[in-house]
Amino acid sequence: MPVTNTKIFDWRKRRSWLASIRHYAGHVLTAELRGYLLQERPECWSDNLSWLPDSRYILSEFVSGLTGYYTHFKGFHGCRPLRLSSYYEEGLLGQNSDLLCDMFRKIFSDAPKAHVESVIKQFSDRSDGERGAMWLVGSDQFLIKECGHYLIQGSEYVMALAAHLGHSPSGEDYRFRLRNYGIPTILEVDVPVCLVPATQHVEVAKMILSEWGQLAARRPMPFGDDPPCYVVRQNIPPECVRDHYHPERIIDPHQGRRPYTNHLLTCDMCG
Repeated sequence: MPVTNTKIFDWRKRRSWLASIRHYAGHVLTAELRGYLLQERPECWSDNLSWLPDSRYILSEFVSGLTGYYTHFKGFHGCRPLRLSSYYEEGLLGQNSDLLCDMFRKIFSDAPKAHVESVIKQFSDRSDGERGAMWLVGSDQFLIKECGHYLIQGSEYVMALAAHLGHSPSGEDYRFRLRNYGIPTILEVDVPVCLVPATQHVEVAKMILSEWGQLAARRPMPFGDDPPCYVVRQNIPPECVRDHYHPERIIDPHQGRRPYTNHLLTCDMCG
């Protein structure tokens, strides 16, 4: 059952979160400030808030208001799991490179063992740095159109191992063997705000401020609508997994951005 009194920031619902700003940041994003922006019509970048008078104070107050108002950030995780039920039973667990390396050994058991172990050893430093981490983004469509390789081939860590393993004697690109395991899946997750690092709170705040500023200044900026990214280094409880689905058409960045057709549209958890 959903937790009561939750407020979820969903990047896809722009009109909703723009309308909610007045509830937690009306004391800093005032009518006077809107009038100033309309008069000056600055370029309201997210990575340079110099267009905001007293930007440090406004940003600090805005972050505080944002994280006090919302309880969760809506995030989407692209993956190719063997079994979906584990997410609903255990939640999202941080990256465990030992388990991933064991999977890698099984999938490529026909490759020379010395070569497999050499590749794993090359990635030992990376495995320590990424241990416990998981990545989510604020838009499922962004995953499908820009990050399809996570759906098509699964774990980025295992993909990197396979890429360094290279090709089989027959010429097989080992990365593409990963397409034979699991089901392309998008998980919809309500991530508790407290699990998202403070630096990412700031980045989300800057993105919202930029959108608000462009609207106030009536000067839309010519850049894309890339969603926020959440890198979480704590396990996300199973009750935060709200839904999942298996997209049929995915843009494949490893095949010249040609559409990849997924024929696996149901899993052990589909109704």
